[in-house]
Amino acid sequence: MPIRDLLAVVDTGEQDGQFLEDAIAFAAFHDARLSFVVLSAMPAETYALTMGPPYVFLDDYAEAVSAKEARITKAAGAANIEVRTISDQPAVIFSKAAVYARYADLVLFGPRSAYEHPPIRRETIESILFASGRPVLVLPQGHRPGAVDHLAIGWNATREATLALREAKALADPGAKIDVLVLNGKPSEKGHGSEPGADIARHLARHGFDADVVALSRGDGSDAEALIRGAREHGAAMLALGAYGHSRLREMILGGVTRDLIDGAEIPLLFAH
Repeated sequence: MPIRDLLAVVDTGEQDGQFLEDAIAFAAFHDARLSFVVLSAMPAETYALTMGPPYVFLDDYAEAVSAKEARITKAAGAANIEVRTISDQPAVIFSKAAVYARYADLVLFGPRSAYEHPPIRRETIESILFASGRPVLVLPQGHRPGAVDHLAIGWNATREATLALREAKALADPGAKIDVLVLNGKPSEKGHGSEPGADIARHLARHGFDADVVALSRGDGSDAEALIRGAREHGAAMLALGAYGHSRLREMILGGVTRDLIDGAEIPLLFAH
C-alpha cells in the first residue's frame, strides 16, 4: 500500500535542521502529504508559579513555538505541509501525539541528536508505538530517500516481529531482497519451528521476495549492536524490528533491544508494535 500521509515529530529546539530537510525529502519521494507536529513541553502549574506571573512564562513558550513554525515553513518552501503544535504538560503531549499518529501511514522521527529534549522524544515514541497502532521510522542524519530494494528484519517469530515485517513489506520494492536476521535462534515448537527463520523466508519467497536467513550471534556486544552490524554487513537499506515493552504501573515502557536502538542508527530503523 503506498504511503499517502506522513507525520514528522519535532520539538522546539534548533538542532533539527537536517531532519526537517530529510522528512520533507522523504515525503516528496513518496508523493505523500506531510504534517509536522511540534512538541512544546510545559512544566506543571506549580512550577510556573515559582517563575513569576504566568504571562511571562507562557510568552517564552509561545515565542519558541512561533519560531519553530517559521523555521519549518521556510525549510518546506513550496512543499505542501501542515504544522501542528502540542503545548502542554508531557503526559498530555504523549497521549495527543498518539492520537495524531493514528491518521498517518507512518510516523517519522530524527535521531536523538536532533532534539533539544531527548527524554520527551523517547516517551513520545513509546506512546505512539503502544497507543496509536502506527509504525515509527527513525531516520539517520542526512538520510537520502530511495527505493527500498534491500531490507533486513530482526526476526524472533513473535507477534511484534510479524507486524514489523508487514510494515516493512509495504515499503519494500516488489521482489526486494529481505534478510531475515535470526539472533541466537533456537528450534522451538511455539516460535521458530525446527529451523529458525526458514518458515518466514519461505513465506516471503512466495510473495516474490528474495529472502535469505542470516544467523547472528551477539558476540561481545549487545543484541542491538549485533542486529545493526548484521543489517549493515549484508547491505540492507533499512532494518525493521518489533517494538517490545513491559508493563509499569499499567503503562508500557520500551524493553531491551527497542530501548537500545530507539536513539537511532546509521540506517533507517522501522519499529512496529
